[in-house]
Amino acid sequence: MIRTKKIIMSLILLAGLIAIAYALFAAILISSDHAYYFTSGKNLGEIDYDRIISNAKKAGYTVDGPYYVNTKQKLGLHPDIRELEERLGEDYRIVHMKFYYTKDSGFSAWLPGDYSGETSISFFNESKAATFQLKNLPPDEWITEKFELMFGFDEQKARYHLSQLKDTITGNHEPKILIKEIPDLQTVYTNFKEISSNSTFSLPLGEGSCEETFYSGNEKIGTIDYIVPNTRIIYHDRNHEYTIKIDKLGGVMLSIKLPAGEEIPEEEYRGVFRGMFTNLGLVAKVDDFEFSYSPSMW
Repeated sequence: MIRTKKIIMSLILLAGLIAIAYALFAAILISSDHAYYFTSGKNLGEIDYDRIISNAKKAGYTVDGPYYVNTKQKLGLHPDIRELEERLGEDYRIVHMKFYYTKDSGFSAWLPGDYSGETSISFFNESKAATFQLKNLPPDEWITEKFELMFGFDEQKARYHLSQLKDTITGNHEPKILIKEIPDLQTVYTNFKEISSNSTFSLPLGEGSCEETFYSGNEKIGTIDYIVPNTRIIYHDRNHEYTIKIDKLGGVMLSIKLPAGEEIPEEEYRGVFRGMFTNLGLVAKVDDFEFSYSPSMW
């Protein structure tokens, strides 16, 4: 009888602990939940970035940064390419490159955050069947040529890494390998410039991400993804947090964080941003930005 009572008491205690745990979890979810107004961002063209940051500090706003997209960790690599420094500034980073064999096949080279000398190489073929097969790779000669270009390999070492790559083809995933070498970004960039007939450049929209695409005639032959730093300029009005993300190339993105489910009249929040723009010395019109609303994070 006593043993039965102990079991019952233990079960009651366990049920109580579970209920408390669920209640705490629910409380955490509720307290961390927020509503958001946000924009997709715009590029305002040439701006005086340093003056804007200085004006933000003088106006008493919180100035948080620099960020590299959404992290303060520097991503990728900063190569010493004068042409890019003149165009993107001294703090730009290269994070990703694509080499196209055809319009829908080739490989990507990723330079992970906190770069430690490993380059991630993954192949793609968008016209392939459901599973990736050896025949979906570009020709061996093309791959080894690109490896030699990127890493300064001789032919033997390039073919060694190609062999490793082929061993990763299982059919379930696109082939991927890590090469423990730092790519020669100056050589890659110069090669793209030499073999391309023209290129296009997509400007960042507040987070500092931008891409240069290289063409030979109408055929895409490669892309380079850059990051320039961005800063968050924050103004608190009661329990509303107004944020302007602004990057060094003139990208601007606006957002508001507020309690879950709460809304603000449009003219009110646009008025706050107009005041911030004036204080920062931004000549753009807040009315040019289109806002979306999310009542909750969940």
